[in-house]
Amino acid sequence: MKVDVKLAATAIVAVGTSTVLAGVAGTVGVDFGDQSNITPGNYNNVDHIQNPIFNLIDTTGAGTGYTLTVTDNFWPGSNQSGAGAGEGDAAGIPSAATSDNLFGSLTDFGGFTEPTGGFTIGGLDASGVTTYDFLFFGSRIGVSDNRETMYTASGLNSEFALLDTANNTSNVALISGIRADANGEISISVTAGPNNTSSFGFYYLGYMEFATVPAPAAPLVLGGGSLLLFRRRR
Repeated sequence: MKVDVKLAATAIVAVGTSTVLAGVAGTVGVDFGDQSNITPGNYNNVDHIQNPIFNLIDTTGAGTGYTLTVTDNFWPGSNQSGAGAGEGDAAGIPSAATSDNLFGSLTDFGGFTEPTGGFTIGGLDASGVTTYDFLFFGSRIGVSDNRETMYTASGLNSEFALLDTANNTSNVALISGIRADANGEISISVTAGPNNTSSFGFYYLGYMEFATVPAPAAPLVLGGGSLLLFRRRR
């Protein structure tokens, strides 16, 4: 299913600055990449086989009851030319997650065309009261074009963020304030952004982090008026 850039979401959420809240229980980190390069410890791994995960753990190692199921396949392999150690806003992401990616392309590459990749997170609050914030990272080193990637999160509401993954070592994409639908699900879709100039339309996902964030008494805002994502960095 191809995403219509104009209709996919209600707003573009700012890329970059995040607020760090160390030791946040309930924060879930997911490494997307190769089966031979998983992130150990309190992280979840979706490798290029793209099997489901039935009980995501948070960054304290506790089970959350959340599920993750790939519903729109990425390319059936991985890209292992991501960043080394992240820096800047990506400094807290494990190097095993920044160094490889799941990916896709708008046109045929290696006998496969995967114009979108996506997955569904289940087991979330179906009441519509709780909101979820997301962070995304992708990187493809050693290229000279723009490989902008669009990440869309959809539940009761829908928003997207853009990130140029070409030679990226420090930038992240943030989406705030997504509510799960009546089934307790939020769907994530990944595709090439409107400024992508790759001849194949390559897009990348190396890492995702999400968490519930209680509404503060005086909301912190980005330029577009969205809540900042509280992150747990190591």
